[in-house]
Amino acid sequence: MKTGIYKILNKENNKVYIGSAVDIKKRWRDHKWHLIHNKHHNSHLQSSWNNYGINSFEFSIIFECSITELLVNELKFITLYNSSNSNFGYNVNDPEHSFLNKSHTEKTKQILSFQKKGNKNPMYGKCGDKHPNYMKKTPIEIRNKISLAKKGIATHRQTNVKLSILDVTNIKKLYYIQKISQPKIARQFNVSYATINNIITKKTWRCI
Repeated sequence: MKTGIYKILNKENNKVYIGSAVDIKKRWRDHKWHLIHNKHHNSHLQSSWNNYGINSFEFSIIFECSITELLVNELKFITLYNSSNSNFGYNVNDPEHSFLNKSHTEKTKQILSFQKKGNKNPMYGKCGDKHPNYMKKTPIEIRNKISLAKKGIATHRQTNVKLSILDVTNIKKLYYIQKISQPKIARQFNVSYATINNIITKKTWRCI
C-alpha cells in the first residue's frame, strides 16, 4: 500500500487533478468507478471524463509521504500545478478540497503549524532554567487536565495540545473522504479513540 500524492492527467488538454490518499491504488479505483458511473463528486472532472473518454486520462503517483504530511504536500502540488485554476486543472469547486477556499493566511497558519514541529520549533531543547516558564507554578485547572490526560481521559484542552489545525483537517479528510475507521486514525495519530470521536462528532474542533 502506497501513501502520498497522485495526479490524474487529461492527455488531451494537459489539465490535472491532484489528490492525496492513504491507499493510492484504492483511491484510484474509487475515482474510476465514480467517473465511469457518472457519479464523481467533482463535476468539472466528470464533465471532461464524459467528453474525452477513459483513454484520455492517465493516473500516476507523484510523491510518497507519511499520513501526517498528506495535506501539506497536497497543497504544495496543487500550487505547483496550479490545478485550482480551471484553465490548468480540476481542483475547482471540489468538495474534497474545500480547504482551498480558505484565505491564504489560514493555509499559511496550517503549514507553519506543521513546519514548527520538532527541532524547527523555537522552544525545542529549552528545558530547566532555560525554559521561559521555569519556576512558574502551573494553575490548578491545568494541573487537573494534565492529570486526566495521564489517566487516558480526553479533554478539549488535551486535544488542542496534541493536534494542530493541519492534523484535524487530515483526520476529517481520512474519515469522511477516504473512509478510514476512527480506531485506525487514532492509532495513526497516536491519540485516544475518544479524541478522534470527539472531532468527528464535533464535540471539539467545531470551527474546522
